[in-house]
Amino acid sequence: MIYAGHDFAAPRRGDRRRWAAVTAVLQAGLRYENFELCGCGPGPAYRPHTSAQVRARLRAAAREGLTTAEALALRDLPSPVRHGGTRSHPRRRAR
Repeated sequence: MIYAGHDFAAPRRGDRRRWAAVTAVLQAGLRYENFELCGCGPGPAYRPHTSAQVRARLRAAAREGLTTAEALALRDLPSPVRHGGTRSHPRRRAR
C-alpha cells in the first residue's frame, strides 16, 4: 500500500481512467498534499484527473525536457511550438 497524501480523494471503484491517473501520479513520486506544513495554504497542488490528462503531460515532458513529476504537476501545459511558419498551400490571389 502507498501513502497518497492527506488531500487524496479516491475515485469511484470502477473508474479506470481516474485510477490510471492516480497510479501515474504516485509512481512519479508525487503525493496529494498541500505543500504548506501549517495547512493554511491555497489548497492541494494540481494533479491530473484522467489518463488523457496524464498522456498530454507526458507528451509535454518529452517536448519540453521536463521530468515526469514536473510535467504531472503542471496545471497549464506549455503550448507546442510550431516550426516552419509557412502554409501547406499558397494563398489565393484576390481578383
